[in-house]
Amino acid sequence: MPWFPLLSVMRDASSAVMSAFTQGFSISEKPDETPVTSADLEANRIILEGLQKYFPAIPVVSEETASEPWEVRRTWKRFFLIDPIDGTSEFVAHRNDFTVNIALIEDGVVSLGLVSAPATGELFVGWDHQAFTLNLYSLEESSYQSLKRDSRFSPHNPKNSPPSKVLVSVLHKDGPTMDFVAAVGGVSIEVGSSLKFCRIADGFADYYPRCKPLHEWDIAAGHGVLKAAGGNVYRLGTIEEVHYGTQFLETPAFEAY
Repeated sequence: MPWFPLLSVMRDASSAVMSAFTQGFSISEKPDETPVTSADLEANRIILEGLQKYFPAIPVVSEETASEPWEVRRTWKRFFLIDPIDGTSEFVAHRNDFTVNIALIEDGVVSLGLVSAPATGELFVGWDHQAFTLNLYSLEESSYQSLKRDSRFSPHNPKNSPPSKVLVSVLHKDGPTMDFVAAVGGVSIEVGSSLKFCRIADGFADYYPRCKPLHEWDIAAGHGVLKAAGGNVYRLGTIEEVHYGTQFLETPAFEAY
């Protein structure tokens, strides 16, 4: 895999996050009134340094770093899209379902996704129709497990019964999404962050709809994992794959399965 060096970058960033999780961190508020911690910033530094070391020709968009102007970004054919900690609120609340995320976007489409769950020691990777999970801290080849599934739930298949397990946010529920989930049926399970995409990829759950827009960095890496595992993320109610690199870096309403 040409992106193999990113595995150690994910490990190092995740180790720093877990060190802060256990030993303490500072919290401040961003202009949009969302929290940012010293762990977010340290993970961001490690990831940016790693990307600069191994892939210096590829530009980067990060949640925690000012982005290039749209006039510049719109010319990019590919770029990394990172979220040093997705689920900062979960991290602050000392929940285990926060993640570290790196995605590669090519011509507006996600082509690579890496998602780690530092508290559980899982690393999820999706690239070129190959998806697997492995031990985040050892990175040992013997820990690799394929995420490919022969069949998956689809809300657009009339032969399907309602999904048995539908994922919803833990700390960021919104009315329209919860109304939609209630209409879909099945059992709702709370999972934080981009880990939701990985829990569909590994077969734990079936479906994740979201009626409220998010930032692109919130979902791109998880999308990459699920896509390589045989699923995908679509605009809600369509079979149009979600694209990235838009002017305002916001997603449409979507559904993942």
